[in-house]
Amino acid sequence: MRHADACGTADARGGAAPLARPAPDAMNGGLPARPAPPALLRSLRVEATRLFVGAPEPAVSPYEGVARALAEGARPLLFVNPRSMDVERFVRSCGLGRPEGANEPLDHVAAECELLSYLASLAAGAPAPAGAPCGAALPGGSPQAAYAAFLDAHARRWMPAFAAAVRAEARAPFYAAAARLLAAVVERG
Repeated sequence: MRHADACGTADARGGAAPLARPAPDAMNGGLPARPAPPALLRSLRVEATRLFVGAPEPAVSPYEGVARALAEGARPLLFVNPRSMDVERFVRSCGLGRPEGANEPLDHVAAECELLSYLASLAAGAPAPAGAPCGAALPGGSPQAAYAAFLDAHARRWMPAFAAAVRAEARAPFYAAAARLLAAVVERG
């Protein structure tokens, strides 16, 4: 086991501790894991492409800046809209950013959920990566405050409508169920 300092970062004995360890078979009632059939995976990929990538446009934009611009009747732009830039600033203030070589906007629903998960793990006592802000150095002065601030300023402002749109558009039950889960998590915070 690795030991952490007061900020949650690992000490000199070696790297940051893992944020979480998966519970074996927790999601399937203790049954042995089975790989998904290839046909199911193909159909989910096709549906994800239709919903979130589109040709030429997605059925539902997974980007906060685009979704909120459309809702406000403004021209949607990736990266260079006030919402996307605000998300990028917030993510960077938490010591995070895009992986090297990636060019995906940070206001993607998955990236925003990942940020909230990261902040929740810090609030629960998980160690911060070496050199990352923690405690009072985070927005609002704590992981809990940073989580609440991002939830209120971003997730709650667009994810409920995003989830409703996914439920309305989804042809695969998987995406409709995932949208219901997203809406419930954002609502409860």
